[in-house]
Amino acid sequence: MNMMFAIVPALLAASSLAAAPVEWEFPRLGSCHEGMAFSDGVTGVLVWGGGDEIRLTVGRADLWDHRGGYEWTAAQSYTNIVAAVESGDTERLMALFKKETPKGQPRNPYMLPLGRVVLKIPGATLTRGELDPFTGTAWIDFVHEGETKRLEAAMCRLGGGLFSMKFPNGVQFRANVVPAMEMPNVRNALEPIGFGDAKKWHNDKSGAFGAGESCGFSWNLPADRPVSVFWWRSGQEMFVMTERAQRESPFLAWGGPTPTFEIVKKESATHWAKFWADGARVKVPDAQIQRIFDYGMYRFGAMTDPNGVPAGLQGPWLEDDRLVPWNGDYHFNINVQECYSPAYRGGHFAHLKPLFKMVLSWRPRLRENARRFVGIEDGYTLPHSVDDRGVCIGGFWTGTIDHGSTAWVAAMMMRYYRYSRDIDFLRDSAYDFMKGAMNVYLAMMVEDGGRLALPLGPSPEWGGSHAKGSVGRNPSFQLAAAHRLARNLVDAAAALGETPDPRWLDVMKRLPRYNEGPFGFRLFGEQELTESHRHHSHMAGLFPFDVVDLADPSAKSAVDRTYAKWRETGTSYWTGWCVPWAAVLELHVGNADGAVARLRAWEDHFCDAGHGSHHNSVRDGFTKWTGGESVMQMDGQCAATAAVLEMMAHEVNGKVEFFRGCPDSWREVSFENLALSDGTRVSATRIDGKISILPAKHKDDKNDL
Repeated sequence: MNMMFAIVPALLAASSLAAAPVEWEFPRLGSCHEGMAFSDGVTGVLVWGGGDEIRLTVGRADLWDHRGGYEWTAAQSYTNIVAAVESGDTERLMALFKKETPKGQPRNPYMLPLGRVVLKIPGATLTRGELDPFTGTAWIDFVHEGETKRLEAAMCRLGGGLFSMKFPNGVQFRANVVPAMEMPNVRNALEPIGFGDAKKWHNDKSGAFGAGESCGFSWNLPADRPVSVFWWRSGQEMFVMTERAQRESPFLAWGGPTPTFEIVKKESATHWAKFWADGARVKVPDAQIQRIFDYGMYRFGAMTDPNGVPAGLQGPWLEDDRLVPWNGDYHFNINVQECYSPAYRGGHFAHLKPLFKMVLSWRPRLRENARRFVGIEDGYTLPHSVDDRGVCIGGFWTGTIDHGSTAWVAAMMMRYYRYSRDIDFLRDSAYDFMKGAMNVYLAMMVEDGGRLALPLGPSPEWGGSHAKGSVGRNPSFQLAAAHRLARNLVDAAAALGETPDPRWLDVMKRLPRYNEGPFGFRLFGEQELTESHRHHSHMAGLFPFDVVDLADPSAKSAVDRTYAKWRETGTSYWTGWCVPWAAVLELHVGNADGAVARLRAWEDHFCDAGHGSHHNSVRDGFTKWTGGESVMQMDGQCAATAAVLEMMAHEVNGKVEFFRGCPDSWREVSFENLALSDGTRVSATRIDGKISILPAKHKDDKNDL
């Protein structure tokens, strides 16, 4: 680490970093994703509405229809794919990935919408609300009988997860549950493939816990465990919970003390106080950037709870009126990586463990994929789009064969070790996964005039389904991923006291780090960046893989030309998740003002009025990916949060530079308890250009997976 700054006495008090709550304006009757977000890592609740109606959209991060999917076939070998591409035989190529779907069955697994609870407050008009990311408590103001009144909301982890609201005394309210199957779009999609109606129930006088009323529904799924939603009230308090079982009463499922709103609120405050104390906090003199960090870190923590379900594209916040876009699945060509990116510098290492545990449980399937793909017995191949059992979603052949997805997950595991110093995880799990990923790359490589080469590979999301133009020789993304994998394996061997495989050293020596052309890094072959593109994959050697040395004179020209061409092509085909990546690419070369501008543009164009993060722009003027079907994705929000952390401390070729992404115009900026890749924590301030640092207390996050 390069820490050439004065070490001074204690710098910051945690209370000094508490920021203003996040605000909402009502009415909001457009989309559930404009609502306030709550989650325990399994159940998600979005609070939205308008007029006299509050809607609680309820989802679960484990609610899958597991039918369908694409098994890797022996015909889908790397040899066959290369032959089809080199001959330009698109028909033959498509035949390799063709799948017949039986009538009445889904083509692939997908996540399911669950339903909503609709609350009516006769005579009320909702006005505004706030959510405090530091306590997880929210409130909503409404006008009722000529007075402004306030209700509160919070969610805790007791009894498997419990959401609660408290209404003012004297205010009447009633509730109705609406299963997703009652929504026309959901019914039209699911009824033809074997789904039936949910069974609703209602009790006016349920008695238990002092509840005066309860209602809910249970839903049997064609091939998976059933699911139930429960709502009940006790005086002026109401509660919502879910369970993966068929029940007609919440009181059979509840295992905790008699629930009250104060219990829920207190547990929520305790949980979030610990979360923020364990991790990084920042303070910047820019309200927009501060909100991006505070609310983004809150949502990251909510959806990736260490006791929860690994987060897909939308985490547990699934809309209830249609099928979830892109199946709500696990996209491993950047989206999952971005969803989990705040865990590292943010210091929340335990939040990575459910993801790693899930991926490692797939090893038998990934080993069989590798055997059929490149003919080896000791490899792992992870397609870019899968369900929670590792089954390939399919439909995009270049994504299926994108081995960079496997290498990137391996890089996540090694990065976890660097930050957490969890040597047991490195020895027992990560090292094996990394070796298996590299063995596939080694099987793909060929000799090329004294150097190594990858005969064929994709640059993520470039091109279509044609044999020519979608893939090519030596993709810069794959080269960078292979180099990062080789470097990590050599470092892992040293940490474990083992001798590195000579083939890893050979990759570092003889495989190009990028494919260079007249305009800097090419995508693959002779394919230059000829247009604006959402996936900055050809620049991955700079960030996130950090295998291109900015101080290397032989690389400087290529890097300069790469940035010049990238900026020239503009943002016309960018999507929400790629803008925070662009912000880090800017600060990677010291352009702090550019990094801040990118993050502001992300929130301005890709966040709705309720701070929901979208794939398409919600406003004109930035990209052609505007309007159309609204698609909420958590990757952009989490990546923006991680980008703020990178602004505080950014590592370039092994050296950390503090406040690299903070503009000079920020006279006072600070952070606390930020994690570094050498396993330490640090707090720092920069006041009028003077940096003072203090090592923070190191927190040991190690636990067996």
